Amino acid sequence: MSTPSISPSLPRPSVLYQNEDQTVTLIDIPTSIAVAQGRSDTLLSTSPLDAPIEPKEDYRPKSQKAKANKARESTEGVQHAEYKALIQQALAEISTHVSGPWCAQRRLLYPGPQHGESMYIDDPEKEIESRLREWAASTESKGDETAFDLQKMMASLGATSERDPTVAGTVARNWVTSYRPAREATNGAQVAKTVSKEPWMSSFHNPKIYPLEMTISERAVNAMSGPEYRFTIPPRSTFFLSDSTHSEAFRASFRQVTDEYTLPRHFDLVLLDPPWPNRSAKRKGAYEQVGGMPYLKKMLLRMDLDNYLEHNALVGVWITNKESLRQHVLGPGGLFETWNVGLIEEWIWVKTTTNGEPMFDIDTAMRKPYEILLLARAAPNAWTTVTQAPTVKRRVIAAVPDIHSRKPCLKELLESYLPDPTDYSALEVFSRCLISGWTSWGNEVLKYNWDHYWVSTASEDPLRSY
Repeated sequence: MSTPSISPSLPRPSVLYQNEDQTVTLIDIPTSIAVAQGRSDTLLSTSPLDAPIEPKEDYRPKSQKAKANKARESTEGVQHAEYKALIQQALAEISTHVSGPWCAQRRLLYPGPQHGESMYIDDPEKEIESRLREWAASTESKGDETAFDLQKMMASLGATSERDPTVAGTVARNWVTSYRPAREATNGAQVAKTVSKEPWMSSFHNPKIYPLEMTISERAVNAMSGPEYRFTIPPRSTFFLSDSTHSEAFRASFRQVTDEYTLPRHFDLVLLDPPWPNRSAKRKGAYEQVGGMPYLKKMLLRMDLDNYLEHNALVGVWITNKESLRQHVLGPGGLFETWNVGLIEEWIWVKTTTNGEPMFDIDTAMRKPYEILLLARAAPNAWTTVTQAPTVKRRVIAAVPDIHSRKPCLKELLESYLPDPTDYSALEVFSRCLISGWTSWGNEVLKYNWDHYWVSTASEDPLRSY
């Protein structure tokens, strides 16, 4: 197969504003993801918020004791007061430099405003999440059968997913994969036909300098074609579609893929967005909530992520604003101490409206309009024990929220912390999309690479723009 020419395309700016010392940044979420994948297509979104959201009554504590506890935890906490001051200063600074909307124009996935509890729920979304879990099951069956199994725990509690194949091996037999250069790579040139179909494998590396179109289709039954799903795999990206509870399965696949393609086994950058227990995810019925915080911390420790860290690696972990959760990461016996990494910075992502107001009242007791990225540095060698930096720098990143669970892609911002931004290895865990040159691990790694979420930038559809 001849190598097609790569389509030249100008990168679209995802950073809409940044001050000189890079302590205040305004970023566009859909564009940041597209740029990180090297795509000229547009990632479909929900309509941006024009006004703050009023919290629902059930979010508010009802008893006097609960109200007092929440007041102490949030509105009177030193941590919150410091974050609040930084956020207010940052929003005021951005306002003096940005006169228009605080996000780029969006192409809409949904027909109208979808903010609130059901902002991201539709049939295609449920379908792809279910399929991804089904495809991930084939890898999970190869892991350590004695390891703690989340699916078994769910079954014991009477909780099942919409598609829960009885035999994981059936998944590999029922689904096949084919791939070809993606449309964006060919620039309209004629390319070779789709390669022959192969049995589905839940790990994949694209060694090409151009994106591939991967098609996953169900084997025909009684001469009837089954469903098929198309995904664009960015250049030199690698994915492992498997449940993070099955770390043995990941290790086996990881060794195989890194051997085959001579890929690094240690990473200069590791980024995690763990499924921390929270009220809205619990209402959605996300399976990750089963077992709560004690189970999740145990799961994170069992992943042995410190074994994949390069010396001086950068480690980022997203957390919510709960103090107890913060202690699970930074406290004695927490993740950072176990991994031997020391906190160096905190990045505060504040969710805003198009006019620059916080998504929620910043002092709302139950929900805060910000999340935190804890940024740490690994030890320079095996015999050094690291601790938190004496002075932890804080930065504010503002962005208008998008589909639930989408965060700003920080690839461009994080690369400036690496010795060589053009030559490094990166691993993202609990990822929901692939990034050019990065390795992604999780049970939804292909979600936002599904063609359902993308549209050609050249196409016109006024009903899907705001």
